[in-house]
Amino acid sequence: MRASPNRAPPVLAVAVCYHMKPALFIERLQALAADAGRRLQGVVVNNQPGHAAPAQPGDLEVVQGTNRHLDFSGYFEGLQHLPAVDQAETGNVLFVNDSLLTAHASTTIFRRVLALDGLLQQLEVPAGAGKLDPYRSICLRNPWSGHGSYLSTFCFLLNGPAQPILRRLATDAEADGVLAEAPLEDPAWGAGLDAVTREYIRAHLVYTRSPYRWRAAAAADPELIRRKARCVYFEHRLSGSLGLEGALVPINAGPRSRAFVASSETGARLLRALKGQAA
Repeated sequence: MRASPNRAPPVLAVAVCYHMKPALFIERLQALAADAGRRLQGVVVNNQPGHAAPAQPGDLEVVQGTNRHLDFSGYFEGLQHLPAVDQAETGNVLFVNDSLLTAHASTTIFRRVLALDGLLQQLEVPAGAGKLDPYRSICLRNPWSGHGSYLSTFCFLLNGPAQPILRRLATDAEADGVLAEAPLEDPAWGAGLDAVTREYIRAHLVYTRSPYRWRAAAAADPELIRRKARCVYFEHRLSGSLGLEGALVPINAGPRSRAFVASSETGARLLRALKGQAA
């Protein structure tokens, strides 16, 4: 597909929704893209069976997801569904889930991620771009790369050389024992992980005295806990492999950018809270 000489080419995207219905999700994503002077083309993976898919065709094809690994199974399945004609592994792919719109400063994050599209196209090493967050508890460095920050995976870009890293994450998880159908407290779960990383995930999801525990963990069933654990693992494994083999490109590099993105995120949370109180 050829772009108009006066218009930026479409951004190839894999988008995953669960809380938002696909039609509204697509509408809002394309509005964000239009505000940034771009258009999205690719796949939306609908992880919620109760949500009806919009009429096809469109720039974003909707496919049903398994939700086996929450957002990450959507990323895996969506990447597999991208049309071969787009030759995904020769260019960048944007990965995004609906929490960008429901829990984050969507305009700020989205614009800054897309602003790095050109740079990632030029980088010859595996590279991912997005918001970097510091390790703040228990595991203070990524166990695979040693970096002190990780790439948040609600909205990020991967260039062509980085996409095989995402594709092999399920194989990595099997080798690390993360796909074991066992409680997280069982020695069989995560047997291939180093002890600190395993404890980091357990403190996030199952240790009842942990101040870092996921707020929904108490009401979650064991299968959801295992899915969430796999999702946490995939996020940190992806960052570790990118940091080890290539580059992490932050949208919040430097004190001013970090402060701006952090204040935007705080403002978005406060605005949602105020709207919720007024509803």
